[in-house]
Amino acid sequence: MASVAFSEKYFESLLKLSPKEQSQANKAVMLFQQDPQHGGLHYEKLTAFRDSKLRSIRANQDVRIILAAAAKEDLYLMLYVDHHEPAYNWAAKRKVEINPNTGSLQVFTVEEAQLEAQPAPQNSGPALPGLFDAIRDRQLLQLGVPDDALSLVRSMKIEADLENARVNEQIPADAYEGLFMLMAGASFEEAYAEVVPVAPEVVDTEDFGSALARPESRAHFTVAENEEALQEVLNQSIEKWRVFLHPAQRRLAEGKKNGPVRVLGGAGTGKTVVAMHRAKWLAENVATEDAGILFTTFTRNLAADIKQNLNKICSQKSLASIEIINLDAWVVSFLKKQGYDYGLLMDAQEEKRLWEQAYSEKPASSDLSLAFFQEEWARVVQPQSIENVDGYKKASRIGRGTRLNRQQRVDIWPVFERYRHLLASNYLKEADDAYRDARELLENKPELRPGICSVVVDEAQDMGTQAFMLIRALVQPGPNDLFIVGDGHQRIYGKNKVVLGQCGIDIRGRSARLKVNYRTTDETRKLAVSVLEGVEVDDLDGGNDSQQFYHSLMHGPAPEVRCFDNIEEQADAILSAIRDNELSPEACCVIARTRREVNELKSALESRQQLCHQLDGRSAATPEGALNLATMHRVKGLEFDAVFVASVNRGLVPLDFVISSAADAVTRRQRENEERALVYVSLTRARKLAFVYGYGQMSEWFAG
Repeated sequence: MASVAFSEKYFESLLKLSPKEQSQANKAVMLFQQDPQHGGLHYEKLTAFRDSKLRSIRANQDVRIILAAAAKEDLYLMLYVDHHEPAYNWAAKRKVEINPNTGSLQVFTVEEAQLEAQPAPQNSGPALPGLFDAIRDRQLLQLGVPDDALSLVRSMKIEADLENARVNEQIPADAYEGLFMLMAGASFEEAYAEVVPVAPEVVDTEDFGSALARPESRAHFTVAENEEALQEVLNQSIEKWRVFLHPAQRRLAEGKKNGPVRVLGGAGTGKTVVAMHRAKWLAENVATEDAGILFTTFTRNLAADIKQNLNKICSQKSLASIEIINLDAWVVSFLKKQGYDYGLLMDAQEEKRLWEQAYSEKPASSDLSLAFFQEEWARVVQPQSIENVDGYKKASRIGRGTRLNRQQRVDIWPVFERYRHLLASNYLKEADDAYRDARELLENKPELRPGICSVVVDEAQDMGTQAFMLIRALVQPGPNDLFIVGDGHQRIYGKNKVVLGQCGIDIRGRSARLKVNYRTTDETRKLAVSVLEGVEVDDLDGGNDSQQFYHSLMHGPAPEVRCFDNIEEQADAILSAIRDNELSPEACCVIARTRREVNELKSALESRQQLCHQLDGRSAATPEGALNLATMHRVKGLEFDAVFVASVNRGLVPLDFVISSAADAVTRRQRENEERALVYVSLTRARKLAFVYGYGQMSEWFAG
């Protein structure tokens, strides 16, 4: 029985056929695996084409499957499927080969112009330097550039040349990554380490089985070695077909790690996908009957979304080993089992009432605002577990905008003391208190430690010091213990800032950055990144994070930025854009800064007979034909074909109240950064199209 491998391109082309044709193609592949020479398949060598390995088989009278044969190994690569003429046109220019330097399996286009030396243009003025003039041919080849593409790479003068080569598939995906990094300013050594982390000692360019086993190939191919495996591949959902891990992602998601791992990456780089595949690998290779995997994140909504997605990639057996829960819910459940009498303070109005009572303890001589005390509590007192005035006198206040000497700290401490007393008398605790109480229980009574062998943390940027100290206490330090992913650019709950090393989590030598945005077009990515221009972002461990080399593979129209006279005109424009771009409403989302504005938009859209579906913690699947609406906070972790970042009005974005209530300039800047992060998160939910709409006066961030 033959082994069959499928390229990512094959599934992409298969999904463009009708359901009936897809079924016929699947049946043809299954028959082919049983008997490649079956007469009904019309197995044909395409000897006149560029690559003599190419073959075709029939799915029906018109649909052809293009494949490459590694006949010595009884291995066949399904590359493309289409109607007769376009299928053969696709095959005519393709080459399939094992790169002699990287060992990866590559499929790429070879145009006639690449095969012949091109004469230099005459009288064309000063020649532009080549993009890669500083890189030797040998180095380009080491990065995975095929010999046939070397002259093309040498002819590239501007970024568009490289992009066109990628779009036209003249450069294999793994080679493109290295070339992009070089173009963006990386050294050859940096690019090589990213693209070819483990170079093969010897490459056999005829050994397709070994080539398919390499991570660079597994990013674009999936192998079915027997009938059962083939049936599983063909029965998989479209979502599974689309989950091809990039080599950089696969290296992180799989294999034994010698301690905590931290993964950073901009929006759309697949951090959550990596975290989910890490949880899957841990469930399959590390979990036992007595110790499973805890997958935790900051909000209940995100935990629900992750649970739904893990269901798509995990077997029921693996899924049974993974507990998916947001950290607040986990800690409440754990403490309740220990007879804990306190509830979590979740009601904003209750919190405001308690603070107003505590504020009455402020000395008459002090002009510090209530907002100052709330910020001081969240950014100094709670993270450092300060319980008395002596601790507060010694506390670090780096990054706070208002100076306080030791006597001033003594004078204002009664406000914090009163607030803590009010919490206790109402049987309430803040989340940080609950985290600390749970950690102390685990440290004092190790027998209470739950059966957890590994913890996977998503959206780490929204968790603070006490959260990570608890996470550290949940599992003993050692191999495969902690896997942490996050992005400081998306910190929308800004009081929670962490230095992992200060929480007992040592990530030295085990940190990585994902650089490729697979979700958003580069045009949308650039607008989103521009909103964060000038904002310093941390790396979750005391350093700075940079978006250097962060780029998107897809291109599309630039986001449309418009301001209307009123909310009704804005609603009309949203519905027009959906119709004009032939979008399905359920694949779109209208996003606004506040819940009140979401409700206003919902009323305006429903009055125009548009069915709406408001996303909240209780949301079910979006009904067909319904348009999604959500706040900026709610869309974290989601994605849509198109997003409308709506009501981007002066006073709403950034939200006036949030900025004006800041106690000092430093806090004001921190809050503005959080508001910018909300817009960044909202824009980067878009896969294809993004719209930025406002009415009345447009936000100053988009008024230009």
